[in-house]
Amino acid sequence: MRRMAWVVAWVLGMAIAANAAPIQLQRGVGVHEWLNWSPVEDDGSYSWPPYRSEEAWRAGHRPLTDWPDGEVFARIRSMGFDFVRLSVDPGPLLASEGAKRQQALDILAAAVERVTSAGLKVVFDLHGVTQVPAYSMEMIYDGAGSEGVASYREMVVAVATMLARVGTDNVAFEPYNEPAYYPCDSS
Repeated sequence: MRRMAWVVAWVLGMAIAANAAPIQLQRGVGVHEWLNWSPVEDDGSYSWPPYRSEEAWRAGHRPLTDWPDGEVFARIRSMGFDFVRLSVDPGPLLASEGAKRQQALDILAAAVERVTSAGLKVVFDLHGVTQVPAYSMEMIYDGAGSEGVASYREMVVAVATMLARVGTDNVAFEPYNEPAYYPCDSS
């Protein structure tokens, strides 16, 4: 009986997901530095907790006093943009597990909620970088059956689960930025 209930719930869930409409995106802006190129320690490992704060991102290339007054994402929305493409370094997620990975996911969920609370949608782009070579996209170049691909897939599932909790009506997920592995295999 329990198994039958699970099967029915799964079928209903799939039917609902199949009928979900894609989110409408009209005019967007990219935010690359905030959650990408996560800070690293002198030994080359990721700083923890990972990712920059919004203030550190904004102060990264010019003084905070040079930014216009007001809330940055509300300002973006007021200029007619309806979405932000957040490029996110998957490295800290790949380098962690358990409570540590959950901490990184919580930071990312808060960032997505920060943007969506301003009335913007989010394209969440896992955008691999090379600053910590062990977690660059080269980790998946050994083919579909490799340990690197399995780790990446597991991380993508964790991110998708987090984004589903945030709300799929305002978020699109780009699990891999500009695939560059050729030749592709059957996976």
